[in-house]
Amino acid sequence: MSDVTIAKWVALTTLCLALVVLLAILVLRRLADARQRRDRAAYQRWQAVFERALAGDALSSLPTTVDAGELAGLLEAWNALHERIAADQAQPLRALGQQLALSGRCAHLLRGSYHDRALAVIALGHLQDKQGFALVEPLLHDRSPIVSLCAARALSMIDPSQAMSRFIPLIVDRPEWTPGHVARILNENGEHVAVRELSNALLHASAETSVKLLRFLNDIDAQQAAQVVRRLLHEPVDDQVLSACLQVLHDRNDLPRVRQLLAAQRWHVRMHAASALGRLGTAEDQALLEPLLADPVWWVRYRAAGAVAALPDVGLAGLQAIQARMSDRFGRDIIAQVVAEKRMAGQSA
Repeated sequence: MSDVTIAKWVALTTLCLALVVLLAILVLRRLADARQRRDRAAYQRWQAVFERALAGDALSSLPTTVDAGELAGLLEAWNALHERIAADQAQPLRALGQQLALSGRCAHLLRGSYHDRALAVIALGHLQDKQGFALVEPLLHDRSPIVSLCAARALSMIDPSQAMSRFIPLIVDRPEWTPGHVARILNENGEHVAVRELSNALLHASAETSVKLLRFLNDIDAQQAAQVVRRLLHEPVDDQVLSACLQVLHDRNDLPRVRQLLAAQRWHVRMHAASALGRLGTAEDQALLEPLLADPVWWVRYRAAGAVAALPDVGLAGLQAIQARMSDRFGRDIIAQVVAEKRMAGQSA
């Protein structure tokens, strides 16, 4: 067989393969379009049904038969409507959901695609059926961060106490969980179980875990966080934990311990202690902060200078007075930098 003949057969084969691929793309596109039209029609149909339930129509007058292929559109309408209304208004919907046997229907989707798993998990959360807890719980460990976070939120809707006891220990083990989504789940917990669970977990957690959990606790309940912080500040805890406590500290009753930590061995503890004293201290704390302006670590000097400038009745004028009598070159330099930054930001002396 000549080279020309071989080239012709290769070209023909390539053309046929290209046509097959093109045909497959067209078929898949048609199928996707058909599914979208079917889901949209189901969405519109069941949205109207759910709105009738909310309006007070008797359940006996509402359809309970779900046609083949309608489930995805139905769940989309179910989830969308729940997100628009308050939880205490959703009881008629939950009663209808029981009639529709949504729990069993969603169970089949939990083994499906990412989209199906997320859709079903969210729907089970809104249904608030206690039997759904066991269905959703395994998805806390789902490889998808979105599905696992949806599972955490759904569990907290079904049984807040059990949900938080399972969710909070996983927060540090799932670094891909975005802090904003974690905070939303914790904040939505109406029974404040999250606060109790976070507080208990903090007192037995490792240093890395404590830092992360403490910030979440401070975001959702600053008063409870202050009690935990006070306890941690007076216990032999890791320096990372001390630093985290100092960053969220807001109670002046803890100032004696903060003043002690200005002499800590680790520089980051001294740095955060200086910042905390700048937020909460008095003019008398200027004398305690002044030695840190000559600290070997740049960040400690910088935070100490900012803290002195923030003290009541001290300000930039007091900071410049320290600069005038300082012999340490690095201390004078850091004061000059902080004074320049404050003036650029519009702070007067």
